[in-house]
Amino acid sequence: MKHSRIAALLLAASISLPAAAESIAVVNGVAIDKSELDAAVANVVQSNGGRVQDTPQLREQLKNSLISRQVILQEAARRGLDKQPEFIKRMDEARSELLRDALFADIVGKAGIGDAQIKARYDQEVAKFVGTKEVHPLQITLSSEADAQKLIAQLKKGGKFEELAKTRSIDPNAKQTGGDMGWGNLSQMDPKLAEALKAIPKGQISAKPFQSPLGWHVFKMVDVRDAQVPPLDAVKPQLGRQLQEEVIAKAVEELRAKSKIQ
Repeated sequence: MKHSRIAALLLAASISLPAAAESIAVVNGVAIDKSELDAAVANVVQSNGGRVQDTPQLREQLKNSLISRQVILQEAARRGLDKQPEFIKRMDEARSELLRDALFADIVGKAGIGDAQIKARYDQEVAKFVGTKEVHPLQITLSSEADAQKLIAQLKKGGKFEELAKTRSIDPNAKQTGGDMGWGNLSQMDPKLAEALKAIPKGQISAKPFQSPLGWHVFKMVDVRDAQVPPLDAVKPQLGRQLQEEVIAKAVEELRAKSKIQ
């Protein structure tokens, strides 16, 4: 096990420990409580999914890491590093971030977001896709309408779309993807782009170029299908985070509204 990983776990394990009952070592008069070692061992075991077991060897390794940590902290304090303005500033910043995270966790915890709320949001999102279509286009992006028209003429004469995408497209990604845009739902696209793609039959290319801020686009429609909706279990974590973010955003907005801001 890498020492850097252990050291990081020790920091988390040493916060808010109960009063010392049994010391495992004393460093320059400062006792290291056994509960610190127990917490460090538990963190290591848990973070490794049980693949690492609580053994005398692990405890000895963590004990030495705790001793080294205490030696380091004492020396830093002896040098007065904890009194330096930059250190104090960073501590204040860390405290602010911890307080923010604690508030957000408290807001989310009191909101009571559960399976019922997640299922309701899932049903709401699924309803948006009922009766919609998904398309799988390829594209070649060019710098001018004239170049796009010439490309369309070349494609009509039998030019290979994917090969031309790799050699002619100004999109740097096209060299690897061949212009493949993947699947996209028409209802979630810019209306003008959706209208242009909807007009292209499966297996055909654009009748005319489509202009965007990125240039002039020529499309080929690989396939069209009814919208595919992922099962609830596949998007449950994402929907849960979405609901949490919304609860937090609403709470912050309410706090701002109640605050005197000049």
